[in-house]
Amino acid sequence: MINGFALLLLLGFSVGIVLLVRRNIVSQKRSDLLSLAAAGTFVERANAGRVLRSLRARTVAALAVMALGGAAALVLHAEYPGAAGLPLAAAPACMWILASLVFVAWRLPHEFSDISPESSLHTSAELTPRSTGMFGPAWGIVMPAVLLGASAAGLILAGILSGPDERGRFRNLPYVSAGGAELDQNMVVAQVQLGAGSIGPFPGWYYGLPVLALLLLGAGLGLWALSSNARRPRMRGLRLRAFDDAVRTNVGYVISTGFSAMLCFQVAPLLLFAASALHGSGMNAPYVVGQVLDEGRVPGMTADPLLSALAMAMAVVALLLLIVGAVLLVRLLGWVGATVRPLRFPATAGAIA
Repeated sequence: MINGFALLLLLGFSVGIVLLVRRNIVSQKRSDLLSLAAAGTFVERANAGRVLRSLRARTVAALAVMALGGAAALVLHAEYPGAAGLPLAAAPACMWILASLVFVAWRLPHEFSDISPESSLHTSAELTPRSTGMFGPAWGIVMPAVLLGASAAGLILAGILSGPDERGRFRNLPYVSAGGAELDQNMVVAQVQLGAGSIGPFPGWYYGLPVLALLLLGAGLGLWALSSNARRPRMRGLRLRAFDDAVRTNVGYVISTGFSAMLCFQVAPLLLFAASALHGSGMNAPYVVGQVLDEGRVPGMTADPLLSALAMAMAVVALLLLIVGAVLLVRLLGWVGATVRPLRFPATAGAIA
């Protein structure tokens, strides 16, 4: 009954993810930051150019630290094979934490020494408070929250089901199966014997606790970065209002899309490990009381149909998450590309870069 409910839950989760990608993520539209920046005066265009250069440098720095984090994970995996793949298992979350630290620590400029007297004399305040999820996709908070909640629940459940390996690390899945038989002198099965076993790798506490801690830390840093992006003081100059909003929206999409993609790539391999272990734990030798066995003959192994179906569903969800992660990564590169274009305004606007 529990396995059947889990199967339905996984299928419903898959359908929801597909609908979300189809209706919201693929239809994202990006504003042209250069066109919006060119709408101001010469001084305002110069200040907008400074913001774009800072945004571009910060984005490149975030990509660089992510690449360094991935390389470090590969080096640690090669240097410490006894860690049983833990550096690689936690690599996506660690890479995101490094990138989000860049977003949190690197503030975009908003005050400039060459602000015109006309702009400095006019101050304004918005009546609508700016919230964390105001800039960015509509799903930017909901989807990562759902993925994070499902990931946390799955890791905790896997930890509860896990058991120790030969070195005492909780990275195996214990199981009980009808793996033996007691025979009489005529080679007739007199009694089916239950046997205990353990199979791995399985995302138990050994993998789950570090990954869960890193995911929670990454989520906190991501929310911090989104909050800082929303509450950053506005640039002075009414003509740059649309540009300022577009910059905030770009940052919001990059953070939300990046965190969601990281969750997909973080969870999918662990789901595949769990599916493989679950399928292996359902393999049994089909001994039947009264069955006559030829000497030395062992019945072929059969799979538990419900466990096999559950393992297959988990593998399908993992594959779906990898596809969604790839789609998010492509969209993320598009938003990143909008900030790394050369800063050349139209000839009528004047070049500032």
